Amino acid sequence: MAGGSRTPEAAGPAKIRVMIVDDIAETRDNLEKLLFFEKDIEVVAKATTGREALALAKQHRPDVVLMDINMPDMDGIAATEALLSQVPEAQVIMMSVQGEQDYLRRAMLAGAREFLPKPIGAEELYSAIRHVYRLATTQRRYVTTPPPGPGGGGDDQGAQGQIIAVFSPKGGTGTSSIACNLAVAMRLLTGKKVALVDGNLTFGDVGVIMNLVSSKTIADLVNRISELDRDLLNDVMATHATQVKVLLAPPNPQTGELVTSDHLRTILETMKKEFEYVIVDTQASFQDRALAALDLADRIVALMTLELPCIKNIKLFLEVAELLEYPKEKTVLVLNKADNRLGMRVENVEANIQHKVALQIANAGHEMTLAVNQGVPLVIAKRDLPTSKDIFALAKLLSSGLAAKTADAAKKAEKAPEKTGLFGKLMARR
Repeated sequence: MAGGSRTPEAAGPAKIRVMIVDDIAETRDNLEKLLFFEKDIEVVAKATTGREALALAKQHRPDVVLMDINMPDMDGIAATEALLSQVPEAQVIMMSVQGEQDYLRRAMLAGAREFLPKPIGAEELYSAIRHVYRLATTQRRYVTTPPPGPGGGGDDQGAQGQIIAVFSPKGGTGTSSIACNLAVAMRLLTGKKVALVDGNLTFGDVGVIMNLVSSKTIADLVNRISELDRDLLNDVMATHATQVKVLLAPPNPQTGELVTSDHLRTILETMKKEFEYVIVDTQASFQDRALAALDLADRIVALMTLELPCIKNIKLFLEVAELLEYPKEKTVLVLNKADNRLGMRVENVEANIQHKVALQIANAGHEMTLAVNQGVPLVIAKRDLPTSKDIFALAKLLSSGLAAKTADAAKKAEKAPEKTGLFGKLMARR
């Protein structure tokens, strides 16, 4: 086993530096033996406990950590969270004899990139190590720095950002995945300051999709809403590798219920002063909190799939949007999971709902699920995939001329009636 701190290689390409963490000596030794003959992989440290892993990680700065989930002093979940806070460049692969979805979800929330059930096969191990290392390299390559000057992350206090709500009146259309990927695409495309808000306050998934772990959520802003300013905002928001700032949902549904529509409106209005683009993953409902985001939005990306229940609900939403006096151009209708094998023609749907589909996002169910499970947005993991290109096209569509086209809509949204509920809003506008 090679030891010591990272030093330049004498010859040849740098090896992937791996640390093994497992409380069973036989497992540690077997994993090291499996990796011994791989020319591009080097085991630089082995740890028996989670606490030992923290110390060795700071000393050896491994590229990849093989972390057992069950250890006596500190389990793999806690060890991963602590390790990544001190060695953020490391990529953690969680190992466990249990393969249940709950373990997978907890591992991803802690910051793990992959989850391997034991016993682990040699080829599976090699593939996982090289995969997470390659993803980390790709992600670093796409991290951009905002250009100087106006609109490039400067300190223009008078500027007002744009709010883009990603919404669907029907669950299961992919709003969370599209919102996350759109935020990253917008950041990579424009180089401007982009924020992502998990507006699903009871069952938000943005943290899992973006592979972000933070003890601070929107609930921390609500508790200090009277003190809300840019410093508090930036302190609470998590930072993705692409420099997208993310406001996570509360840790449980009970806390989420404490966030009111007034809280959300205040937070979004503050965010408009700090970011050029604020992407909101909006809950599939017409409750007050969802309406607060829709009212304030400069554009609503309304996601639709070619399924009759979804088409029916989209038609109802467009009717409600008209009653709420949203300008027609405020709603950008997007067909997600587009597939010409579903037995429906888009033109027929457009004629039925009386609204044009602005853009179609190709169906890539397997690739999107894989990207979500790995915690790497699809537009980074597979940028050349047609689906990724479609999301970049959506980002370009939204970023070009958005402010000029929606200024009047934004003013009307900010003057939304104080009455609560959809019925109250509709009655107030009659």
